Amino acid sequence: MLRKFNIFFLCASGVCVLFLAGFLRTAGAVTTASRWQRAMPLTLADSRNLNGIPEQERLVYKVKWLGITAGEITAEIKKGVVWQGRSCYVIEARVRTIGLTSKLYHVDDFFRSYLDAEKLYALRHEERRYEGTYRKDAVTDFDHVLGKAHFHNAVDRSEKTFDIPAGVQDILTAAYLGRFLPLTEKGLFRVKVCNSERVYDLYMSAGGRAVISRRHTFHLVPFVEIDGKDIREGRGSGYVTEDAGRVPLWVVIKGPVFTQVTAVLDSSRG
Repeated sequence: MLRKFNIFFLCASGVCVLFLAGFLRTAGAVTTASRWQRAMPLTLADSRNLNGIPEQERLVYKVKWLGITAGEITAEIKKGVVWQGRSCYVIEARVRTIGLTSKLYHVDDFFRSYLDAEKLYALRHEERRYEGTYRKDAVTDFDHVLGKAHFHNAVDRSEKTFDIPAGVQDILTAAYLGRFLPLTEKGLFRVKVCNSERVYDLYMSAGGRAVISRRHTFHLVPFVEIDGKDIREGRGSGYVTEDAGRVPLWVVIKGPVFTQVTAVLDSSRG
């Protein structure tokens, strides 16, 4: 149960796409004709109307599981970093358990991504994960000219080079770009996302509007496919503000065995 909690706890950082960390690690795939493919969604690569990504931002979320505050997520973005000659946004997220939950199952995970400021695709993704006895210290570098990605895990010394499609994102870069798409009610977008050395189709649907904490929001619902198979378990959704900041206010992840995790913006620290 604690391992399952951690999977969904990781999901909750970032509205609509960062949950992919949990979806892609736990969900079962079901072969089906995709209603989302038939919808012919707009890809991020085709969009030319992205709202401005902030040059600096820090958001803090409290995570609840079974009604108790079980963890904290901190997400930050900074602009002005140069990586291999390219101007980048650097996006970082830290996910950790706190209090009694940390004593029961300690989690302290850190993720960092480099997003090309001009091309708006992922250049590099780093992750260091400490989850109970599990350890991972990995880097994925994306070569968009050759259409290749190279993965290396320093813990077990595993390596892998694999093909990537044009404009591919990782889970962090997709999360931030997804926030700043030109959202409209019933709008639908698609993006290729690389996670755990595999490439997935992520669909983001703007399912309507709601008022959360006195702020007008869009309700975003993500769906995931791989090789035409719909991944149905581990569903989640979230709410982002309608204003230019597109701040994620609230996220809920529902697991396959009555597991539910929520992440709510801590207004005193965000």
